[in-house]
Amino acid sequence: MKKHIAIDLGASNGRVLVGDLSSFEVVHRFVTHNDQILGEFYWNLQGLFSEIKVGLRKAFAQYSEQIVSIGIDTWGVDYVLTDAKGSLVSLCYHYRDGRTDGLIEEVSQALGGKMRIYEQTGIAFQPFNTLYQLRAMQRDRPEALAAAAHYLSVPDLLAYWLTGIMSNERSHASTTQLYNPRTGTWAWELIDQLELNRSLFAPIVDSGTALGPLTVEVAHEVGAPSSVVVIATAAHDTASAVAAVPSEAGETPLYISSGTWSLLGVELEQPRIDELALQSGFTNEVAASGKIRFLKNIMGMWIQQECVRHWEKEEGRDIAWKALDEETVEASSYAGWIDPTDQRFLKPNTHDNLMVDRINSWCDEHGLQRPASKGEYMVAIYRGLAKAYATAILDLESVLGTKFSSLYIIGGGCKNEILDQWTATETGLVVHAGPVEATALGNLVVQAWATGELASLQEGRDQIRGQGQVKVFHP
Repeated sequence: MKKHIAIDLGASNGRVLVGDLSSFEVVHRFVTHNDQILGEFYWNLQGLFSEIKVGLRKAFAQYSEQIVSIGIDTWGVDYVLTDAKGSLVSLCYHYRDGRTDGLIEEVSQALGGKMRIYEQTGIAFQPFNTLYQLRAMQRDRPEALAAAAHYLSVPDLLAYWLTGIMSNERSHASTTQLYNPRTGTWAWELIDQLELNRSLFAPIVDSGTALGPLTVEVAHEVGAPSSVVVIATAAHDTASAVAAVPSEAGETPLYISSGTWSLLGVELEQPRIDELALQSGFTNEVAASGKIRFLKNIMGMWIQQECVRHWEKEEGRDIAWKALDEETVEASSYAGWIDPTDQRFLKPNTHDNLMVDRINSWCDEHGLQRPASKGEYMVAIYRGLAKAYATAILDLESVLGTKFSSLYIIGGGCKNEILDQWTATETGLVVHAGPVEATALGNLVVQAWATGELASLQEGRDQIRGQGQVKVFHP
């Protein structure tokens, strides 16, 4: 039986998994470390690569000749620049770093306004978009930018370190606000106006492209046979997750990929780029199939995670999620809520700006009672998310001129049955929650499609739907 390795890096943890669509196991799990250095926020990519190699060694030690391919997916927008020989010219900034604050308006004015940028990229305006990260580098690190020869997203870089082959994968490139979904190429006009060298950007490869074998050195280090190939899977983790939505052929499923972020949307045949789409905050990213993921970014479990991290540090103990869920149910009569799309919730905890304090300030500003317990904080977050989902769905229905009757919630966040039920009630839609491991499954689907085991991505979705990993919640 052929097996594949899915390297799945999220904003808080990473996994190396081995298997196929019928079953897989996590052979290595690790924290996706990031560090604040002299007031700036960076990813520790060398550390992540070391952890990936640990996982690969475990995978090949256990499954050896059964493994035929490797695919990597990560969060979007973040990148590195290398010199002509492939060495990094700077550290990899974390998308939550504050250096891009205020740049949306500055760059929009310089490039002819938001609608002009949206017409060429179809991407919603977020301060962490690669466009603004590169503009901040022009301002703050011009020497590093001048030394750069190649732009690589995080998954592009990790694939390069495994294979020695540079490429820019399409689903991830589409998150940058420097990609044109109409032409399927880089948004050259904007790149020229920004005075970025065109030569930084490599030709874009589709999801499912075979990049090549592991380098001799890496293959020896991890014990891999020479036959194993690295696949440019759907390198943006949301694109991988959406590839695993267990919908039927011909269906246009409404989905939420639920994790650190909540990505709510549908797949379209063509990008939807107009004033109404722009004002509604929807973005046009590329799916594994080449279709368009027309979706909205909503802050997700990040807010919950930062609260829990603070409490665990303060109390010097781990907080059990089961106990926290019980406290949340007991506190469900609490009437407070927050708007998770408020930008104050984007940044990580600092000693003088905690997430719980931001929740308190939001409630104060909106005449709501502050949460008085951990359970009430969770109620405020979950109720706020359910309300944000309902609003986004109404906006989506207005833009597309359609009505939805059901919603797929996929990814780790779908394990939260409290939020699943509150979402069903708030939206009035039947919620299908699962699969939990959507990102890993989508990564495997693309690899199986690329290696000829699946005739289509839909065949992979059909197999996932038949496994019964979905729980239904009614309004």
